[in-house]
Amino acid sequence: MKKIPFPIIYVEGDAYERGYQYGSQCRKLIEESINVYRKIFEVDSNMDWETTLRLARKFPAPIEKYDPPSIEEMRGIAKGSGQDFDSILAINARTELMLSREARGLGECTTLAATSEATSSRHILMAQNWDMKATTAKLAVILKEKQKNGPNIVQLVEAGIIGKIGYNSAGVCVLANIMVSDGWHLGVPMQIILRKVMNQENLVDAMEVVLSAKRASSGNYLIGYAGKEGDEAVDIEAAPDYYNVIWPNDGTIAHANHFSINNPNIKDLFPPLDPGSLNREHRATQLLSKERGNITADAIKKILRDHFDKKGSGSICCHVDPRLDESRQWLTIASLVIDLNNKTLDIAKGPPCENKYIALTFDDIM
Repeated sequence: MKKIPFPIIYVEGDAYERGYQYGSQCRKLIEESINVYRKIFEVDSNMDWETTLRLARKFPAPIEKYDPPSIEEMRGIAKGSGQDFDSILAINARTELMLSREARGLGECTTLAATSEATSSRHILMAQNWDMKATTAKLAVILKEKQKNGPNIVQLVEAGIIGKIGYNSAGVCVLANIMVSDGWHLGVPMQIILRKVMNQENLVDAMEVVLSAKRASSGNYLIGYAGKEGDEAVDIEAAPDYYNVIWPNDGTIAHANHFSINNPNIKDLFPPLDPGSLNREHRATQLLSKERGNITADAIKKILRDHFDKKGSGSICCHVDPRLDESRQWLTIASLVIDLNNKTLDIAKGPPCENKYIALTFDDIM
């Protein structure tokens, strides 16, 4: 019997019903999520919990205007988990709250896409090393959602959060990288945008969800789509008020946490905080290009295990740096490869150089 690396949480129904089931099944983990992020906000953003909740209360209005079901789902999570709504709201605005005052000790993710033009199977493959603070490693769950209205969804999220990285039964996938720029303001949190992308049934609608949002923060959205007419991938580097769009180069895209396109309207603040992003993206692009036309899931996994130039945030496979204090320690929480044509997920818990990928299928909802 295969050992599932993360808890699988199955929910169904409308937004509130799904949220209530999610909260009920993850009560202890959601409490842990709140406690972990409470400490992160205190250390990284110098905000006590009262201040955090006061700021979080500013987000419902833009979220309600953008995607009312997200509010209902979070209300359901709060009720099911026994937590107050403001706390659930705070962890779903964790990107904005965590980086709102001071960005420090950054690491973060590497994302890849290889369309059918570049793969040996002629399937589109999407992949990500999800790098996050090591203290969050225990929070991840696979959320399996059967929706009353909309496609069914598989996501990897932190307990209590409604949107992160995943794919749906219509063939849409979204991967994500935190970015830091000027211009942040009150608006829709990144996690809410990711969740709404998961409700879309084609590439253009998924793009529209990102581009039309009154975005509160900066983020990179790598979107893939596999349908009857073919497949495609697109990358959107989104600052709050401006954006760049990147299409595949010979069928591949690799992205880290800085803006790859120099946009005069966007001041990119990430590279001075973590130059490792520049290395990870360049390295992943090089390694993908060497395999172009014959890219396989195994070839992508090899890239995700790569340790050039060091095992910290400078390498694609990220390990804890024991020289740093706990608040600055980052880790590859999970590594995943998605075959969008087959709608399968290969996932490893922790750095993939040390942990095996487990193949998962979700035929009952896909």
